[in-house]
This record gives sequence, structure tokens and C-alpha cells, in this order.
Amino acid sequence: MGVVKAVILLVLGLLLLGGAGFGGWMIYNKYFVEHEESAAKKEEPPPKPPTGFVRMAPFVVPAIGTQKVEQFVTVVVTLEVVLDKVPYVQARQPLVFDRCLSALYAGVDDRSVMTGNLVNIIAVKEKLAAAAAKVVGEGVVQNVLVQVVTQRNL
Repeated sequence: MGVVKAVILLVLGLLLLGGAGFGGWMIYNKYFVEHEESAAKKEEPPPKPPTGFVRMAPFVVPAIGTQKVEQFVTVVVTLEVVLDKVPYVQARQPLVFDRCLSALYAGVDDRSVMTGNLVNIIAVKEKLAAAAAKVVGEGVVQNVLVQVVTQRNL
């Protein structure tokens, strides 16, 4: 009798495990696997246009304290530009440089690009991108690549 009970329990256990496995497989397929209709609904963002790079001369800006210059901030950047606009931006590079330098002077003066005594690189990128867009137009400068930031205390 003990062997028959063991076989019955084994068969019932296997049926329960099989049912649980099948249920888990069904739930997995329903909720975690992408179906064709949901994949068709997703819209892919348009691809980024091809870009080129325009190197800028280093920006050197003094951080003026209450009575004297406290430090010099040097920023070296490269502009990522839409590829067909690279010659246009290179031709207007002196104007872009002047506008960006003015924006950095203003940002260091009002401390909007500083976090304490340190340069906030994200704020610098935003300021320079906005300044360059004023000269060459919106959507031409795709990104500002900050390569070097140095600060020299006096």
C-alpha cells in the first residue's frame, strides 16, 4: 500500500508542477513578450542628421570676486554641427566665438555656470549651445562637446 500512495503522490506532484509551469509560461508570453501589434504601434524617432565638428579656440574667462580676479576659467569646446552647415559655421566662427565668449563672461559673472567655485559643465554646454544658436540658427548646432575645463586660482 505504501508504494501505491507514493506513486499517486508523485503523479499528483508532477501534474501540479506541470500546471504551474504551463501557467507561468502563459503569463510570460502574455505580459513580457512583445507581440506584433504592439511592436507596430511603437514609432521610432527620426534618425539624427549626419554631423561634423567645428573646433573652437579656447575660452579664457576671469572670475572676478569682490576686489580682484579670484581665478581664471579656461574651457575648450568643439561644436557638433549638421554636416551640410559645417562650412557656414566655419565662415561665421569669429561671430560664434564672440557670442559664446560673451555668454561665458556673463555666466561666470552672475555665477549661473558655477557651482560654488567649480564650473558646472552642463550649464556651460547649455549657455554655449544657446549662444551659438543665436548666430547660426536653431537646430544647426546639435551638441557642444566640452573637451577641457581648467580653473586656476589666484
